[in-house]
Amino acid sequence: MTGMRRRDIAGTAARLAGLLVATAPTLALAAAAAPAEDGGALQSVLVQAPRRIDLPLLTEPVVETPQTLTLIPSEWIALDGLSDLRDVLRFDPSVSAHADEDSGQGTNVQIRGFSARNDLYRDGQLDLGRYYRDPFDTETVEVLTGPSSVLFGRGSTGGAINSVSKTPRIGTLEAADVTLGTDGLTRLTTDVNAPLSQTSAVRLNAMAHSSGTAGRDEVYSQRGGVSAGLAFGLGTATQTTLGLFHQSEWGRPDYGVPWIDIAAPDRISHPADGTWRNFYGFKNDYNRDTADMATAEIRHQLDGTWQVRDQLRYAVYDRSFRATEPGVGPLVAPGTPETAIRVTRTVRGVTSGESLLSDQASLSGRFNLWGVTHKLVIGGEIGHQTSDPTTFRYSQVPGTSLAAPAETGLFSGTVSTKSNIRFSADTAGVYAGDTLEFGRAFEVEGVARWDRFAAHSVNTVPTRQVLDHTDEEPSWRAAFVYKPAPGGRVYLMWGTSFDPSAEGLSLSVANARLVPERNQTVEAGIKWELHRTALVSAAVFRTVQTNYRETSPLDPTITTVAGTARSQGVELVAQGHVTRRWRVLAGYTYLDAQIIASPDADLRQPLQNAPRNSVRLFSAYDLTPALTLGGSVNTSSGRAPSSFADANGYFQRVPGFTTVSALARYQLRPGVALQLNLQNLLDARYYDGLDDNHVNVGAGRSVHMTLSLRP
Repeated sequence: MTGMRRRDIAGTAARLAGLLVATAPTLALAAAAAPAEDGGALQSVLVQAPRRIDLPLLTEPVVETPQTLTLIPSEWIALDGLSDLRDVLRFDPSVSAHADEDSGQGTNVQIRGFSARNDLYRDGQLDLGRYYRDPFDTETVEVLTGPSSVLFGRGSTGGAINSVSKTPRIGTLEAADVTLGTDGLTRLTTDVNAPLSQTSAVRLNAMAHSSGTAGRDEVYSQRGGVSAGLAFGLGTATQTTLGLFHQSEWGRPDYGVPWIDIAAPDRISHPADGTWRNFYGFKNDYNRDTADMATAEIRHQLDGTWQVRDQLRYAVYDRSFRATEPGVGPLVAPGTPETAIRVTRTVRGVTSGESLLSDQASLSGRFNLWGVTHKLVIGGEIGHQTSDPTTFRYSQVPGTSLAAPAETGLFSGTVSTKSNIRFSADTAGVYAGDTLEFGRAFEVEGVARWDRFAAHSVNTVPTRQVLDHTDEEPSWRAAFVYKPAPGGRVYLMWGTSFDPSAEGLSLSVANARLVPERNQTVEAGIKWELHRTALVSAAVFRTVQTNYRETSPLDPTITTVAGTARSQGVELVAQGHVTRRWRVLAGYTYLDAQIIASPDADLRQPLQNAPRNSVRLFSAYDLTPALTLGGSVNTSSGRAPSSFADANGYFQRVPGFTTVSALARYQLRPGVALQLNLQNLLDARYYDGLDDNHVNVGAGRSVHMTLSLRP
């Protein structure tokens, strides 16, 4: 392994040297032409404080929106050298990572202790595919904490994540980034925008990416993507935008290390230690997925205050994987050497296709009535969603050694079909919201939404089974906003959301008769805009989820809705430009999330992946017009992957961690920059995504260099 590591570093050094040699002429030109005046990075347009989220019901600027919002712009994603949405979401202290599991791959996170796997959106519309999202065509990532069913429909107990794509605009743009780094990292992205007329333009973003994972053996990922947009009527009363998106990925999935139960009085299960680099899968394990979307949006300005908008999307997702999950089942005697411990290998496999057809329409505007300004929004959404997974059962799979697994061995065992499901769901929702403005000091908001979610499932293996379930649920949100100063807002919000049993596009005998989980959140906060370039906010919140799904204490094959979960805490966020030279996105979340009512033994246990303390800090400072220095700090306290004990009666826990990253960006000359990123600078050993069956190991130290071209 050490030899592999040395060869990788040597090869990367050679490639980085090649990049520097290739840019030597540029370096020479930069030395001769570097501007002495205040230019370079400081001549770029200053990014203002987060102003507004482009969702129909959010009619007010971010500073006046009564919930905690974190906006992560593409500029900061690029500065921090990030290429996966899971890493981008580390900017937000309310978000924690969950591991891939069973039939689920892709972007999988928790917000305030509740799963957000099914709460991922693209341009305000559901992005239901289970794939690893690359931010190559992302303008901004928006994290909306708190209940958002009134905005999106089902789900969003702890919050929702909306990725805003790059769209055509007036003006010419030509940009490219080439990145080389350790662990075989090679990445190329391009962004080209070209006007076709005074009111129309076309934009094309493309990406190619290949890399391993720092500190992990035999794991790799390769991705490619294209995003194209065509817009007509820019700057006119009627604007039409057409978009196509494609992303493909193939690689070898990593289910990390197993849990180990060492016989001890504390009955706490920990991840296997001393096996940091070990890969417990098979060399021919694989993960392949594709995502394709076609989107059409029309906006028409009826007059100065009223607007009609409609967005239609058709999306198709395909995925296929086989992954190996390591496990150590029985209790291990204290002092047992790792060479004497055997690992069982549970193989998971799925091939599936998902699809989404959805249309959203809204009418928004403002009017005055009896001295009160009303900002009214009415709208609706209809959709059809499908999922056709075939899952496989693997038997006679050989185990391996904990200390020295057979990392390069090929899969052996027998395969049979476990289930063959055809699932479909028809969705419909209507909503109305009004924000009443009483003078310049007070606002009152009220929003109501009704949703229908009708699911149908047919499983033909081992015997034919047909299941149907329909939920019809209302959601509400009410808020009061007080404006004590031009840049300051104080708010109180109460909102609800609901989670149908089939929201993950899956029905079974265990959940087909269950009513939705229902959630209520109260949040009080203060937001303050500083010089219109930075926004600071502080909030206290409490979310209570009733009808929490629990396993029946009488029959473990039956799921009940007899539990109650609670998440409460404090969230602090600062985002924007502190000065023209200094960018900051910082946050802290204190979280008390646990089961407060249950017929099972999980009573008073913490919610899944809900650290009590989380700190996130990103900072970048333009030291000179040409040189930017910065970095990030990510701190999280200990977490639990589940509120239940394992088969041995042990509760699983991982310790907290801190990682540090650094960046340096130098503008060689106008339009050409060289950037160095050091991820996990101190090579901290930590556990990242958690599942109750395995633990993902956090990526080790990595180094990469990017050449950015902006002619």
